[in-house]
Amino acid sequence: MPDAGTASSPPLLDAPPSDAEWMAAALACLAELDGGKGVSLNRLAKRMGLRVSVLLRLYTQLSDASLAGHTGPGWVRLHCDADGRWLAHITSVGLQFVRDHAGLSDGNQ
Repeated sequence: MPDAGTASSPPLLDAPPSDAEWMAAALACLAELDGGKGVSLNRLAKRMGLRVSVLLRLYTQLSDASLAGHTGPGWVRLHCDADGRWLAHITSVGLQFVRDHAGLSDGNQ
């Protein structure tokens, strides 16, 4: 059985995480990896053990996109580069949220 939390396997959980836990984990992971140039969704998906499509939906909800008439919090900015790769960037508001709620003391914007 693989070790919990290794880079090659997702952490083992007793119960499925809630949507809020997925969002917090995805935002914290982005804050950790974003050095100001954005992070590819492929890299984030591999790190978190999720599919790119799941992260795209999750980060869209955390962006300033308007979904069903509700604008998101603007913690993430998504864009597709010239080579067709989706990149996620944490915004200054998102980084502050992570610092305030997840105890992150260092990060880049």
